[in-house]
Order: sequence, then C-alpha cells, then structure tokens
Amino acid sequence: MSYKDRFKKFGGEQIPDVVEYIKDIMYREPGSVVSVGCDSIQVRRRTIYAVTVMIYDTEVKKGAHVVFFRESCPKIRETQERLYKEAQFLHDVGTWINDELEKVGVTRDLPELEKRKYKYHLQKSAGEYANIELHNEEAVVRNLVMTDVDLMDTKVIDLHVDFNPFESSQYEKGHRNKSFIAYKSYVPWLRALGFRVWAKPMAFAATSAADLLLKG
Repeated sequence: MSYKDRFKKFGGEQIPDVVEYIKDIMYREPGSVVSVGCDSIQVRRRTIYAVTVMIYDTEVKKGAHVVFFRESCPKIRETQERLYKEAQFLHDVGTWINDELEKVGVTRDLPELEKRKYKYHLQKSAGEYANIELHNEEAVVRNLVMTDVDLMDTKVIDLHVDFNPFESSQYEKGHRNKSFIAYKSYVPWLRALGFRVWAKPMAFAATSAADLLLKG
C-alpha cells in the first residue's frame, strides 16, 4: 500500500508526495531525525487513528515539521486490539516511508550523542536510572559505555509508540497502565526489524502530535 499522497499539514494543505517532502527537508536540514507516530481515540461508534510524521533537526533544535493523516474505522472495543492496530500502522507506514527514502538514496548517520540518548532511553524503559533527576541525565548519557551493537546503524526513520514501558504508574498508586501489555508485545517486534522505537515519555510524535490531532 502507498501512503504517498495521504498526508497533509496542520493548516490543511495536502502534500502530493510525502517522501519528496521528507527528502527535501532532510537535505536542507541534514541533522534531522524523522519519526513516525500513531495514536487512537474512541468517538461514538468509531475508532479514529492519527498517524504523524515528525521531522526534527537535532542540531538546530528549533521546532519540528509535522504532517499527518487520520483514518476512521468501526469502533474497536477491545483495548489490546485497538493498540495492536496502532503498532500495525507504525509498521506499515514506517516500513513504506523508510523503503521509499532508501530507494531515492536517503541515508542517515546519527551522531554518537544521539545513539547515546537512545541507549539511555532503552535502559530507563527497562527500569534502570529510576531515581536519576532530570538535571543529571545529560551527564549519565555522556558517560554511557557504548558497544559496537549500540553504535550500529539503524533504519532511516524512528518509530514512536504511545505505549507505557511500565506496568504500574509511578504517580498513581494502584493504577495499571493498559498499554504496558502492548509495549511488551509489539515493541520487541518493531525493534527486531531494525527500527529505533521510542516509548512514553519520549515518543513525541505519538504522545504530542497525535494527541493534539485527535483531541483538538
């Protein structure tokens, strides 16, 4: 399936070719990281999915380009089935965009600091560094020991899942995160395909952009 002309900007402008749109930005802003996110919401008898592509320049750090499309289907009442479809959207859209970018010669060479940040995210999602305060995180990231595996290249784009890597809430006693099951089920699958997969609270393409689209 092609997603070439499905995306549009927040102002409503249709994008005729999302791959060309992404490629042009990456050439102008070579420090860019491209991320695909997905979120969903229940509206009456329908389930609505929002898929976003966020392009963020890690060198300039001056806002992000965001494009999106929505898809509606009959209401999916079972939570895990609805979340599975979020993961499926990420797989299908992410794979298609990644492959199309590679066909036109787009590659990425992430600086080591970005790879360190991802390793830190993986370790924190696994329960390490639970007591590290925000202002100390940068020092921890810079002092991580990196292996050859950590430094390996990944796919051209990242995936952002609106899933929680922790079973219990850190802030609400007794609260169970419903998306934890989806995290344990689908994130290993997506990572095994070669994607860098970011989860809450670092999945900005999903938790910020898609939330805004669905609730705004």
